[in-house]
Amino acid sequence: MDFIIGVDGGGTKTEAVAYTLDGKVLSQGEAGYGNLLINEEQATSNIIAAVNKCLSVLPHGNCAFIYMGLAGYEGFKHKEKIKETLKGVFKVPLEIVNDGVIAHAALLKGKDGILTISGTGSVSVGIHQGSRYLSGGWGHILGDEGSGYWIALQAFIQMTREYDEGLPVSLLSKDILTQLKYENIADIKKFIYSASKAEIAAFVPLIVQHAQNGNHFAQTLLLKAGEHLAKVTLSVYRKCGFHDSIKIAIKGSILTKISMVQEAFIKEIQSHQLDVGFVLEDQSSTLGGYYLARSKIKRES
Repeated sequence: MDFIIGVDGGGTKTEAVAYTLDGKVLSQGEAGYGNLLINEEQATSNIIAAVNKCLSVLPHGNCAFIYMGLAGYEGFKHKEKIKETLKGVFKVPLEIVNDGVIAHAALLKGKDGILTISGTGSVSVGIHQGSRYLSGGWGHILGDEGSGYWIALQAFIQMTREYDEGLPVSLLSKDILTQLKYENIADIKKFIYSASKAEIAAFVPLIVQHAQNGNHFAQTLLLKAGEHLAKVTLSVYRKCGFHDSIKIAIKGSILTKISMVQEAFIKEIQSHQLDVGFVLEDQSSTLGGYYLARSKIKRES
């Protein structure tokens, strides 16, 4: 039985799923982050590990196509090199695109529309009449506003302000220090300058907890995250030149699981009185890899 493997490589984990040609799941594999901009060597190793877990229970020779969506791929310098490397490893037809592209295909079923993703990082991708447009996705140094990393980092920056300005240490800051097992705010430099993006973003649940308990700073931070994500979505909307009713889908734990962020996101977009509908249900992005690979196979056959 021939099969297709869809791969979703994000800033925290890489997921690979093998599908039959009619879309049934055969096997799955998971490994660490697949964002090549974090660390090319480690990300490549993680991608290979996730795919190999899929292949370990399947006849390798029956793999018809591997379609990968990798976070940060748009900004990666050596696209052809990594593509050839992975082709050499698996020896099957292979395509690599930005992770937003396969997530778009999964949630919008190949139709025109916009997908905004916010997990560890953030990006918005729109497809209109065969053309693709992106906003955001600049990575944690140049952007990623509204992402899990960005949210957590703002809380750490607030801690430095409390320290520098001699302000009372907030309950949120105290809880962050407790979680880090530090006694003083000055110690957070040790963590920030050695931690991965995922390790920093892991503080988001604590921030959400404080927001739910009425912490004004935490609440404002989550609302700003939703507004930032709406801003990049509206940027894509304008780039696409949409005029008819379109769908806007969301992906990633920040937008799908944090109600304050999602509500602020929707409210900001609706304030512009556009003819849009929202796709809020989740779907594995690897399914988008399956759809795109199947379409490519059909075109080439």
